[in-house]
Amino acid sequence: MACRLPFGKLLHHLTRNLLILVYGSHFQALDTSTGAIIASTRTLYSDNTDTIPQIKYITPTTDGQEASIRAIAFHNKVDGDGSLLASSGEDKLLKVWDIKEWRLLSSRPVPKRVVSIALSEDGSQIVTADKFGDVYSYPTNPPEHIENTSTLLLGHVSMVTDMVLTPNNKFVITADRDEHIRVSQFPKGYNIESYCFGHTQFLSKLHILPWDSDLLLSAGGDDFIALWDYVPGRLIQTLDIKNFIQNQIIEANESNIDDIDAMNNVPESKNVAVMSISSSTVMQHIAIIIEKFPGVLILNWDAEQRHVKYMQTLSLNANPLDCAYDLQGNLWVSSSSRDDGNIDEGLITLFLRRDNNKYEKGSTDHPLVYQINKFGSMKVDILPDLYTTSQLRKDPTDWRKQNNKHEDEEVPEEASEESTNESTLPKKNALSKGDSKRKKKRIKTE
Repeated sequence: MACRLPFGKLLHHLTRNLLILVYGSHFQALDTSTGAIIASTRTLYSDNTDTIPQIKYITPTTDGQEASIRAIAFHNKVDGDGSLLASSGEDKLLKVWDIKEWRLLSSRPVPKRVVSIALSEDGSQIVTADKFGDVYSYPTNPPEHIENTSTLLLGHVSMVTDMVLTPNNKFVITADRDEHIRVSQFPKGYNIESYCFGHTQFLSKLHILPWDSDLLLSAGGDDFIALWDYVPGRLIQTLDIKNFIQNQIIEANESNIDDIDAMNNVPESKNVAVMSISSSTVMQHIAIIIEKFPGVLILNWDAEQRHVKYMQTLSLNANPLDCAYDLQGNLWVSSSSRDDGNIDEGLITLFLRRDNNKYEKGSTDHPLVYQINKFGSMKVDILPDLYTTSQLRKDPTDWRKQNNKHEDEEVPEEASEESTNESTLPKKNALSKGDSKRKKKRIKTE
């Protein structure tokens, strides 16, 4: 059954009412103050019953059009309205877009698939982290007639899963699959400032608190999120999120849950995988999305203690994929399709900020989300695998435990000591050919 492709990534501009919504190899731009779609790399979806809004169509490159976008980043200038957007995907192309005129400025190949992108404070450099553990920088405006303009900044032995540049551009912080967080000087990445040790599972997300840029949130496959003073590598706090998931705590709109089955599919704590972290400077709230958990955890910042505290869980009837706060403190959440191909929440669910620092769930036809839910994305026959974060988890089975398990297995009662042979023993404890002959000889002499 054909259904519309969900938005896999959301990114809101730091100073403009602009939200980028990524679906497959395309993206659309939305004005979060009006709800109007203002630009798209693909013609808008239509069921031929409504008038399609007039938008700016961005002509994409013809190469790699079916390759999904995996990483996007704005050039966010605090004292201006940065006009650049960088993206990269499965096609291993690094693209730079002008978001004022909505056009593609450049496209160049990169050696490996990019997992994270950031732009330097002055917008002159694009920093990428790839699956092979390397971090490169590229000039935003590539010089002509020079094929390779990349500079290797640093490398990990393991796969890099996320990367952030600090707001002052003094450090580049990287996380990998082997539970490591490294704080390196930028752009001299070979100078390591510190490590942040404390995670026992893979890392998937790093997030610098915008109201206290010396602090870093990290999360992944552990049952907790961690708060760091990252320059000295000091762990400040761990907040256990396991109970919030296992107990299915829904404090917002609990009486309005339409689909109890969705909440019954809550993942076990051992399968916790954090997909997204977003924060709002308006209320100093932090939103956490857990893979295949039909809700959004909301944390509140305690400025006095410099800690994060659990506040509430916003309920959804479908599993979320990503979220982003706008400049008004409203939370935008993209949801995945249900098994029957329907999206109960719409492509985008909006949680409106209220004066009491709580949230009100907007309807699917709320003016701010009407256009994107009506004309956004495109129809596909088969949905791709949208939940890949948990695939970073390593097999926890220790080969020594496997051997011990086989050694502890009991021999069947009917196999007496005299009649025990190789066929009655577990394969892991099977005798070698030489040992077998000595065993038979010993039994015969006895």
